[in-house]
Amino acid sequence: MIKLLHLADLHQGWEPKYLPEDKKQLRRRERDRLLEKAVDYALAPGHDIQGLLIVGDLFEKFKPEYALVRETMRQLGRLTTRGLLVVTVPGNHDEITYRESVYRTQGDSWPGLLVTNPLPEHCLSWPLQGTTVHIYSLAYTGGLTKVDALTAFPRFPEPGFHIGAFHGSLDWEGLGDRSLPLTSTSLAGAGYHYLALGHYHQFSSRAVGDGLAVYPGAVEFKSFSDTGTGHFTVVCWDGRQVTLEKPPVSLRKWQKVTLDISLCADYTALKKQCLGYADTEKILQLTLTGTPRFHIPEEQLLEELAESFFHLELSNGIQYFSANFLDAIASEPTIRGLFARHIRAKLATADDARRRTVLEQALLQGLSALDEGS
Repeated sequence: MIKLLHLADLHQGWEPKYLPEDKKQLRRRERDRLLEKAVDYALAPGHDIQGLLIVGDLFEKFKPEYALVRETMRQLGRLTTRGLLVVTVPGNHDEITYRESVYRTQGDSWPGLLVTNPLPEHCLSWPLQGTTVHIYSLAYTGGLTKVDALTAFPRFPEPGFHIGAFHGSLDWEGLGDRSLPLTSTSLAGAGYHYLALGHYHQFSSRAVGDGLAVYPGAVEFKSFSDTGTGHFTVVCWDGRQVTLEKPPVSLRKWQKVTLDISLCADYTALKKQCLGYADTEKILQLTLTGTPRFHIPEEQLLEELAESFFHLELSNGIQYFSANFLDAIASEPTIRGLFARHIRAKLATADDARRRTVLEQALLQGLSALDEGS
């Protein structure tokens, strides 16, 4: 059984700008340790990993800090000195095109195979477990990589495990996607057993011809729109078929919570319910939904809860009044009815979310004041 660890999109050196400086640097250090965790996993007894494929965007930018580059090469060197296969493919963030790209300045001493050819080529044949692993790849290079001509991919006729490793977008038809376009039709014709892909941050796998195409996704959390997979991806080949393993990785905890505040009697009760999720080590997104009985000062709530979490984001999904309730009030021949009709008319023409929020809060506070006789 051949077992290779497939990584992509580590984005080492990335910093979360939404955090204060001390936490921002802490999160960067945590994220930059993912490669070390991967190497530890590969070298751990019993895991039987024989190689590492890094398919693009190992770094956040093409010229990362030297200390980060040095540590990255040290970690990869831990594998090569033990005889493991190591393959690194440049991506679009750490593109090889630029003269100062890390892969140009450090290419001569990079551990393992560093892919530098701008067009699809056979890059390596590596004897392993009584067979041979064949690697085919390219490093997108501005002015040299002919994107429109990527219709033929090479494959040697020799037996063994044939792997295509490419950082790009498979069958993507959208606009503005800054990556190498790939088509399953062209890749299927090559007959690779496994397509090790990178660029998309969500895990996905699909059949391409007789092989399996896999995006391992970004393992680590970046944001609530880019939460990471939380697991490594290990490709296994027994000489006949490809299977996958997804070992979990110990990472900082994150959680999305939806909280219906309809039954909260007041602000104090709401705050208490939010604190039920308190954890100073957790990154939490708290979405408030339902119909409140009181005005919710979101900035104040966020400020008062912030120290109870590593990071907290509030998302407003509140509907302040049901349509039937407002219809009933607006039909009244009263000052309250007149007020409701007046604000609803403004809401009907509100052209942005901030204005709608102001109007909804005005409606809530105005009706509360009228009910109380203020």
